[in-house]
Amino acid sequence: MGRGPQRYRRKPFAVFEHGTRIYAPSAGEDRFRVVATDAAGGRVSHKFKLEPEARAKAREVESFLAAQVPLRARPDQPRTVGTLGAAYLGHLEGRSAGYRDRQASILRSWLLPRLSDVTVGEWTPAMSEVVLADARRRCAPSTVQNIGSCMRALVTFAHKSRWLPRDADPMWLVSYSLKAEFQGEANGFVPRDALPDDAHCTQLFDALEQLGEPTWALAMRLKHRCGARWGELIGLRPCDLEFEPHRVVRIHRAVVQSRLGRSIATTKNKQKRSSIFPASLAADLRGHSDDVRQSRGDEALLFENGDGQPAEHRKFHRLVPAGRQAAS
Repeated sequence: MGRGPQRYRRKPFAVFEHGTRIYAPSAGEDRFRVVATDAAGGRVSHKFKLEPEARAKAREVESFLAAQVPLRARPDQPRTVGTLGAAYLGHLEGRSAGYRDRQASILRSWLLPRLSDVTVGEWTPAMSEVVLADARRRCAPSTVQNIGSCMRALVTFAHKSRWLPRDADPMWLVSYSLKAEFQGEANGFVPRDALPDDAHCTQLFDALEQLGEPTWALAMRLKHRCGARWGELIGLRPCDLEFEPHRVVRIHRAVVQSRLGRSIATTKNKQKRSSIFPASLAADLRGHSDDVRQSRGDEALLFENGDGQPAEHRKFHRLVPAGRQAAS
C-alpha cells in the first residue's frame, strides 16, 4: 500500500515573546495562520487573509498571555536582585552548560556582591554604571561587554516575569560595548599588522615540537588550516578525516567544558560542516590517525588528555607561553 504525500512543518516567519507564531500561506493553506499555546496548555489557532490582520491578532493573543504569566516571587520572598538572579539561573536550565556557567560566574562575581539586597524596583541605571565602571578598571573590554550583556538579560527576564513594568529599565542608556571613534570603523578593530602571520604561527608550532609536544603541534597546524574551534578540534576522531580523493575534515561535533566536566555536544548553532587541510599535513595526520585507530578504535579522540578523555583547555594553555618563549 502506497504512502501518502509527506507533510512537513513550515517555519514561522514571525515568533513573539510568549510563543505566538505566524505562518505564511502555503500550497496547502492560502491564509495566514496565528498559532499559540494558551495558559492551560491548549492549542489556539486563527486564520486570516491579510498579514496585518494576523499580526493584530497575534499581538492580542500576546497581551492575553502576558497577563496570565504568574508572578515568580511569592509574598514571603522580597523581590531583590539576588532573588531575581536565582530565578534567572533556573530559567537557563535549557541552555548550554557553558553559557549557564558564564552567567552564574558573572552574577556571583559582579552583580550579587553589589546589588543582591537591592529590591528590583529600586535598581537604577546609576547602580548599573557603578558595576560597569568597576569592571572597566579591572577587566578587558570583552569581559565588560559580557557583564553588561548579563545585566541586560537579567532586566529582560524581570520584564517577562512581571517583576518590573516595561517603562522601568535599570539599563536605560547604560553603554557596555565598545564604540567606534570614527564613522565606518568596526568596533574592536585590530590592525592587520598586529596579528600573527603564517611565519609566526610556524615558529610557535615548531617550538611546541621542540618542547616535546609533537601531537599538539600537529593539532595546532590542523586548527590553523581548517578553521576548527577548540572544542571542535579536540572532538575530532579518525573517522572524521578523509585523505582520498580529497583532504577533508568533517566537523560534526564538539567538546564542551563546564563545572560538570567535559562532554560531547553538537557544534555551535548545530551547524555541521566540512573543511579541508593542506597536503603538507597529510602524511603526519594520516600516521597519527592510523596510530589512534589501531590502539583505541575509529571512534577514539585524535587529540585527547592522555587517558582517552577530552583534552582540558587550561592544560593546553600552559604550553602556549612556553612555546612563545621558545619561539622568540
